[in-house]
Amino acid sequence: MRWKAFGIVLAAVLAVPLAALAGNNNPQPSSISPTTTTTPGSNAKPRTDGGHWFAGSVTSAGSGSISVDVLVTGKHDTELDGRNVTVAIDASTQITYGKGKSSIEAGDLVGVAATGPDLSSLTAKKINVRCNCHFAAGTLGSVGSSSFALNVSRTGPYDTVLKGNAVTFQVNGSTTFVQGKDKTAGTLSDLKTGEQVAVVFSASGFFKDPSFNWQTATFTAEKVHYRGDLQPAPTNP
Repeated sequence: MRWKAFGIVLAAVLAVPLAALAGNNNPQPSSISPTTTTTPGSNAKPRTDGGHWFAGSVTSAGSGSISVDVLVTGKHDTELDGRNVTVAIDASTQITYGKGKSSIEAGDLVGVAATGPDLSSLTAKKINVRCNCHFAAGTLGSVGSSSFALNVSRTGPYDTVLKGNAVTFQVNGSTTFVQGKDKTAGTLSDLKTGEQVAVVFSASGFFKDPSFNWQTATFTAEKVHYRGDLQPAPTNP
C-alpha cells in the first residue's frame, strides 16, 4: 500500500507550526507574538504594558473562558510556563481557527495574546486554535498492551525530527484503528510487526519549541491506519 499521498495530504492539513499558533499570517508586534522563548528561571523583567503571550494545550473550554496547560511563553511571561492558566474570553476576543477546527475543545493547541493587570487575571485578545495532530508513517516494530513502536520513515513537515527513529506511540480508548484501503475497523491486537502503518498523533509539546525533546515527549495515537494481512496470490484452477 502506498503511504506517500496519504502522508502529503495529512501533513498539509494536520501539521501544527508554532509560528502559526502565535497569530494570523500578518506579523504581530513583539508584545503580542514574540520571536523568542525562554525557560523558567530567566532574568526577564515583568511587562509593564499589560500584554502577554503564551501557547499550550487546552484542558477545558467554555463560552466565557478557556484553561490552558502552558508549554511555551513570551520572554516576559516565563512565570506562566508549566502552569495551568485560565484566560477570559469576551466579545472583543478575536478567535481564528486552523483547518478542520471551528470551535475550541480540550486537547487543542492554542496561541493566546492576552492583557490583564496581573497574570492571575487575563483576558484573551487573540486566540489561534489548531488541532494537536501530527503525522508519521513507517514499519511497525513491537506491539504492547497499550502502545506500539514505529520505525519512522515519513513524517509531516514539522515532525521531521522523528524520521529514521524508533518512536513509541501510546494508545487509549479514543484511538481508532482502520485497516487497508477499505478502512475496515480494527484494534491494537490486529497490528503485526513488520507491516506498514500510518499514524495521526498528538504530542505533549511543540515540535518547534527550542526546548522540545522528542525522546522524553509523550506521543498519543489518535488514528492508526495499517495495511493488515496481505491477500494470498490466486491459484490456477
